[in-house]
Amino acid sequence: MSINENIKKKFVRLSKGQRKVAQFVMSNPTVVIANGAAEVGRQANVSESTVIRFCYAMDLSGYVELQEEIRSYLNSQDEEVPLKPTFTTSKQRTSSFGKVMQRDMQNIQDTIHLINDNMLQKSAKWMHEADTIYILGARQAVSFANWLSYTLKTLRTNVKQLRTDSEDLVQQINSMGERTTLIVFSCDKHSNDVKAIVEIAKMKKVKIIAITGSALSPIRDYASAVFALGMKNQSSLDVVPVLFSFMHALIEEMISQDKERYNQYQQSYEQVESNVLFLDIAREKQVF
Repeated sequence: MSINENIKKKFVRLSKGQRKVAQFVMSNPTVVIANGAAEVGRQANVSESTVIRFCYAMDLSGYVELQEEIRSYLNSQDEEVPLKPTFTTSKQRTSSFGKVMQRDMQNIQDTIHLINDNMLQKSAKWMHEADTIYILGARQAVSFANWLSYTLKTLRTNVKQLRTDSEDLVQQINSMGERTTLIVFSCDKHSNDVKAIVEIAKMKKVKIIAITGSALSPIRDYASAVFALGMKNQSSLDVVPVLFSFMHALIEEMISQDKERYNQYQQSYEQVESNVLFLDIAREKQVF
């Protein structure tokens, strides 16, 4: 089914703003190909987020796929298609890795409009004010939890990573309280271990920040804040750069609560780490 046929089929189910986008897309396909979502939104007299939501309503992964669908449709109609992309770097036009990075940038851009800014600021404040931050990620989410745990440890004290197979798990859960913040990655909706921990944490009045792959994740019923970063038709590889960019933004928002304090701690941490590395090298030389 062509993009035009898809739009006509779903038109009656679209919101008023999305219908404006639909009409603009069908009337100005080459403009959509040549410009970003923000410019299309401006010309269609809607917000950029409305353009992105229109893409999802069409069961597309984002704006880049909309451009690809339109280009494919015009090619099938023997129309001359301008090749000017939103990102004009010549290397990105011709290289495969450039196309992947361009898609990552667009996915991040699309996600920005799905994040509740007030909720992100609240989450960052909970992290800043917490006596202890716990981070939990099971199965494929362990690598994300590892990165966030290490990064936060360079900025503040009392950052601990929960592991479902750890002998200290029960003790760590018992130590949680009202001044604890738990950041949980829930990429697998069937992770019963993660769900059980979050249930207990909620009973202990812990601030729970859930980062999920879907707004329908069962974790949402227990979380104080939910950020659903998974998008329609996206592979897990597509979500990874979006997730790391989001974590970076969350950390930067936390740092903004007291930049001087966090910068001082980070400098101190790096100095200690450098001294430890020097001692390790010195010991190795003595051995040989």
